[in-house]
Amino acid sequence: MLTLTAEQNNTMMPKTELSWVYIFVNALSRELHIGFTFNLYTRFSHPDDLEKLIYYRSFSDPFDALAHKHLLDSLTKESVMHKLKQMNPNLKSLIPEISDG
Repeated sequence: MLTLTAEQNNTMMPKTELSWVYIFVNALSRELHIGFTFNLYTRFSHPDDLEKLIYYRSFSDPFDALAHKHLLDSLTKESVMHKLKQMNPNLKSLIPEISDG
């Protein structure tokens, strides 16, 4: 039996093992973008030259991932940056980590 889950655009997709919340920063505007995906590797396999992935976290339950995304969305940029710098002090791009994995 195939279990289906809904993505944010209401398209039905087969349930995968992990859901991901990620944050990337735009190199020009310095804006943070908080996102959700079922396949982090596919999302960043051909990143835009301006996208610098600086955070990602996996969840076994899509609901938990969406709740985490919602929490991050509700915080101020300063609060998010404070936590990010604790985890990734130099805000280095993490795309090589997911490309190797």
